[in-house]
Amino acid sequence: MQSFRSGARALLLAASCVAALASASPSAAGGRDDTSELQARLDAGGNVFIPKLPNGECYRTRGLWVSHDDTSITSDGACLVALGPGDVRAKGATGKAVRATAVFFLTHSDVLAPLPVRVTISGMRIDVPGATRMVGISIEAHEVTVDHVTIDGAPTTDVRIGNGQPAGAGITERVVIRDSNLSGGRSDVVTASGAIRLDIERNVIAGARALPSREAGAGVHIRAGDRGQPTLSVKIADNTIVDNAGPGIFADLAPPNGLPVFASGIEISGNIILRNARTARPATRGGIVLLGGEDGGQGTIRVADNAIRGNRGPGILERRLSLVLDAERNDLRGNHAGTITGTRAKPSAAPGSATWTPQPTAVDGERDDTSWLQARLDSGGGRIFLPKLPNGRCYATRGLWVSHDDTTIDSDGACIVSLGPGDVRLKSNDGDPIASSGVFFINRSSPKKPAPIRIAISNLRVIVPQTVSMYGIAVAGHDVTLDHVQIEGYPRDDVLIGGRANGNGYTGNVAVLNSTLGGAKRNAISAFGVINLRVEGNTIEGVRDSPPGQPAAGIDVEPDDRGQPTLGVRILHNMFEDNAGPGILFELESNSGDAMLASDLEVRDNTVVRNALAHTPPKRAGIIVAGGEDGGRGTLALTGNVVHDNGGPGILMLRLELVVQASGNDVAGNEDDTG
Repeated sequence: MQSFRSGARALLLAASCVAALASASPSAAGGRDDTSELQARLDAGGNVFIPKLPNGECYRTRGLWVSHDDTSITSDGACLVALGPGDVRAKGATGKAVRATAVFFLTHSDVLAPLPVRVTISGMRIDVPGATRMVGISIEAHEVTVDHVTIDGAPTTDVRIGNGQPAGAGITERVVIRDSNLSGGRSDVVTASGAIRLDIERNVIAGARALPSREAGAGVHIRAGDRGQPTLSVKIADNTIVDNAGPGIFADLAPPNGLPVFASGIEISGNIILRNARTARPATRGGIVLLGGEDGGQGTIRVADNAIRGNRGPGILERRLSLVLDAERNDLRGNHAGTITGTRAKPSAAPGSATWTPQPTAVDGERDDTSWLQARLDSGGGRIFLPKLPNGRCYATRGLWVSHDDTTIDSDGACIVSLGPGDVRLKSNDGDPIASSGVFFINRSSPKKPAPIRIAISNLRVIVPQTVSMYGIAVAGHDVTLDHVQIEGYPRDDVLIGGRANGNGYTGNVAVLNSTLGGAKRNAISAFGVINLRVEGNTIEGVRDSPPGQPAAGIDVEPDDRGQPTLGVRILHNMFEDNAGPGILFELESNSGDAMLASDLEVRDNTVVRNALAHTPPKRAGIIVAGGEDGGRGTLALTGNVVHDNGGPGILMLRLELVVQASGNDVAGNEDDTG
């Protein structure tokens, strides 16, 4: 009886909400305003159905916050008219108030909460008058589907996905826009910044405008606002893209601070692209415009089976292209110029060849090399050579900021001892000061600068005494290599890899090679938010579990937040031995849920012995994989590993959300191999 009454109450509540929406409350000026009722429903989360009103009447609303996971906003054809921005519920990184500037504004309303996930909007029409200066749908969320939606009027942008500017550009993951009719954008119709796994399929995308003093709007504008902002696995397929003032499709992958670290896996196929670029300036005058690409030129883009006709300029315009282009079977008839192939982009400059060598002198009492080392690192990139000191002496320094591109720190076997944290140069998103907490702290040292790229540290011994609380090396830059490095003593982690305060929220193309990492209190390597991480040929040993209850792993790949990516992680040919916790730990289920992106993971040919013999770490096994990618489509190859004499089982899988290929693993002699 109780369950019947509860169900009846739920049905009555749903019916009353629909009735409230249908009747709405008039505003003081006598016009309809449904903001309060709609926002209350969205704040409750769950399934929000907006019924079609009689006689062609439309709901009218200010901008609406959509901040809850698993929110489904559906309709049987209702229309919504924008009245202007909605409530202020958050502050940006600069402290500026953030209003709901879209009819549906998908983001967290608390900066400390994760971005919302699994949101669907379908079956409705959104009308945005130009005077409101509003976006139709703004997506700063993950795993979002926009399906059978019409947006018209004069929005600033019909659908805006992510955002990005130099030194501040993150990621938006797993967005789908399909079977929709989008038109009239005053900037672009669809803009996507920092997209990973974006599908734009079977839409009509039309009528982007050309406003004075602004770039003519594109039908679809894929962009990188910062060189650290990735564009990966983007598919634009089977759309009709017509009559836009700017290009039909603009792949804008040349941010002002350098070519992107990642721009690859882009597909433009099966689209009808007609009569675009009518008022575009020459640099963006074409049916499809391809600008820039991936640093180094190895990223891929496929342009195939498109009908690209009647556009002003060439059908396909390439400018400073830094991508491997596969273009085939495109119909390019009737454009106002033939296909033009522009010059290829030049890769970013290689590290400077100039070598700077210090002339160390004897120091009475405690040695402190911080000032001159930090001054050299702040003066620019190039090669810094630290010669081995006589009589086994070590350089001594507080934490050093490594913030310039193309910096190489090399030695013939010198040692460097930590004296404690260095300067504070950054703040976290929640305002906490960030000091250089690694002996080498690889990060930008100003929020106005991008994360540094192309950093190498090799042939050094780094010592962290028990008396200081420090990391050995902290990596928040991109394209970083640590090779033949020895880290010992009592570091929190020997190597910390993640994008805290780097402006991108992840790190990319990091390699830890041929090194010896030992003695860490928490983990030898901690990695959170990584794309293309390679850990190969290392000896990783002696993690302590101090204080008790740490993961105490040889390597712990663990996103802090479900939005941090774990893509392309390779753990190959390493020795993991005598660590208090597991040798290898993939902890992919964050406190906010399974990762949005966790795939292309490989653990191969490692030796994992005598780990997890302490009983204080929370999880014990030779290799542990917990959680995975939301939806279970991520992949892990686990092959050829020797896993012997560990506490707990040799290989432990917990709440697995991955497709695992396991073969050739030698698992024997562990404490519990029954699973």
